[in-house]
Amino acid sequence: MMFTAALFRRTSNSLLECRFDRLRFSSATPSRYASGSTTTIWKGVASAIQDEVTHGKLIFDPLQQQAAKKLTRIQSTLESYKHSTFRQQLQRVEDHHKQQQLQQRLKDDSTQSNTELNTNEEPPSISIQVPRGFYIHGPVGTGKSMMLNVFYEHAPTHKKRRLHFHSFLQEIHQRIHILNKQLLDEHGRSYHVDTDKSRNPIIRIAQQVSEEVTLLCIDEFQVTDIADAMILNQFFGELWRQGVIVAATSNRPPDALYEGGLNREYFLPFIDLMKKYCVVHHLVDRNNLGDTDKTGIDYRRVRSGVNDDESNNHGDYFHLTTNGKNGEHASQELDRLFLQYQEKYPSTTNEQPMQLQVNFKRTMAVHRSHSDIIARFTFEELCTTELGSSDYSAIANHFQIVMLENIPHLNLKYPDRARRFITLIDELYEAECCLVCSAIDVPDRLFIGNSSEEDSGTDSDKSTTANDNVSPDGTMLAVDVAQSRGTALSSLASVRELSFAFRRAASRVLEMSSKSWWDEKL
Repeated sequence: MMFTAALFRRTSNSLLECRFDRLRFSSATPSRYASGSTTTIWKGVASAIQDEVTHGKLIFDPLQQQAAKKLTRIQSTLESYKHSTFRQQLQRVEDHHKQQQLQQRLKDDSTQSNTELNTNEEPPSISIQVPRGFYIHGPVGTGKSMMLNVFYEHAPTHKKRRLHFHSFLQEIHQRIHILNKQLLDEHGRSYHVDTDKSRNPIIRIAQQVSEEVTLLCIDEFQVTDIADAMILNQFFGELWRQGVIVAATSNRPPDALYEGGLNREYFLPFIDLMKKYCVVHHLVDRNNLGDTDKTGIDYRRVRSGVNDDESNNHGDYFHLTTNGKNGEHASQELDRLFLQYQEKYPSTTNEQPMQLQVNFKRTMAVHRSHSDIIARFTFEELCTTELGSSDYSAIANHFQIVMLENIPHLNLKYPDRARRFITLIDELYEAECCLVCSAIDVPDRLFIGNSSEEDSGTDSDKSTTANDNVSPDGTMLAVDVAQSRGTALSSLASVRELSFAFRRAASRVLEMSSKSWWDEKL
């Protein structure tokens, strides 16, 4: 089986040349790789998924099969890839380049004109070929995360990490914060962090990560903020230069990342790098494209037993509060379930509220919880206050069951509420929590997509950045400080992404609140 891999392309200033090579890969049969004195058997993604189909755990999907074959080929390149050797060769090339620069400066210095310089030394080269990574995008619920997980599990390297994008970004910000504090303590405020690579904290963190991993897998890649866009541009540029292989999933193709975002032109080089260093695969039926964002089977809905008609359009543990009777029933169901788990798992502590540890030495109060089993929150508690992914991650990784009450309709008038809700659901899903909800409508209709609809929820949201000004056509405006007039809020990347991200959130809510999910996870 043959596969063409584009290796690193660099400018002449970086001393690495561009070339293409034909790499021969093995079949999807199990192979072995060594780590120290141990030998591990790995299985190709295509074979691993076929085994799950054979045992009735997965439904055969030809679209997934096509992607799995590509992932299997990438596995094969990883097996023979010597990342540490590549980095050693890269370091020798860079050291030689620095030495040449120093010698040139000495040669140009009149006081050193009689100094003999070694200009005939053969420059070091890089012989290690770096495999391309993988970027898979497509509709929600079609198996992208599942295939990434299988690829990660069977990737023939021990130096690997898999993170959800929220956790990944949170960790990068935290590490940059720690390094900046360290640089400030050591050098004071006169220290310039961006004069060269050795002083750039983003580059230094990327170099640290490249020492830690050969393969970095990121689930649900998305870009919604200009600051994050600039960090990602520098971080991944250095990561790829250091020979790290990146595999990622997303609902959006690379060219649509940060679409409509402020100063997006500064982010475009990252998109070019992503397409150069990763095989881009669209998980969709190309013979029946139509609306590509809706094409494909959402297997989360299949698993949860949800139908498109009104017979079952929400999960088993998702309760509606549309009218007084339903609202009372929903509250009673949540009370009953909370009491059930209190009785089932007697607790030795009655501390209320519980102080949950969060990153950056913070804590958050959990007023209604029982042991590490179940916690109960209102939508207002979690999604209308200054909370973020680190807070939601702390909740998700501590409790097995999370109850979320009184979810309102979400719209663009208060985009931060919708954004927090989506982040919360992503963190709960990543931690495989079971979910109980009471809401004003079924998951598919919670996000109404414009600000003209009624606002259900608290009267104010101090944390929102939405401008209250409205254009004559009803479109909300947000002020861009670089311009003299407002920009349509719906065109900004952080808001534009909400409609795509909420499809994923609705799909995950349906699965996490289904009986089949509960039976498996508890």
